[in-house]
Amino acid sequence: MLEATATGILPLKFQLRQGSQLLGEFTISLWRGKGRLELEEGTYQLYREGWFSGDFLLELNGKVVARASKPSAFQNRFEIELPNRRVALRKPSSYNRRVIVLDGEREIGSIYPLGAITRRTGIDLPDDWPLPIRVFLFWIVFTIWKRPNQLEVS
Repeated sequence: MLEATATGILPLKFQLRQGSQLLGEFTISLWRGKGRLELEEGTYQLYREGWFSGDFLLELNGKVVARASKPSAFQNRFEIELPNRRVALRKPSSYNRRVIVLDGEREIGSIYPLGAITRRTGIDLPDDWPLPIRVFLFWIVFTIWKRPNQLEVS
């Protein structure tokens, strides 16, 4: 399981660890919620297409790698286009902050706080998924947590 631990405030920084291994750092600007993930293969940009609406995008060297959209304001899910598959994010309960990842109707992972009052998040997604994809899904969920009405349970 990947773990994101908030380490800074302005900008908001997260250390990304798998077990005891530090995999990288992820930075989110509090202005518009843009993110940046620096890895050996390059710097990934995470941002919304529009100022306050539009798809969520993951980009490397000017090329969109992944895209997330909310098909309807009345649905409690995001549709995610990854390089080789489509998945969905859904909040199954209004009683906690856990968000699940679905492949069709089958749950394949989840993203959740690692305690009631914590700056640590569990990112339980398939280990063979590239780190930028796992961070992209975390970033979307983090954005949802900041604005709860983005993914309400219907």
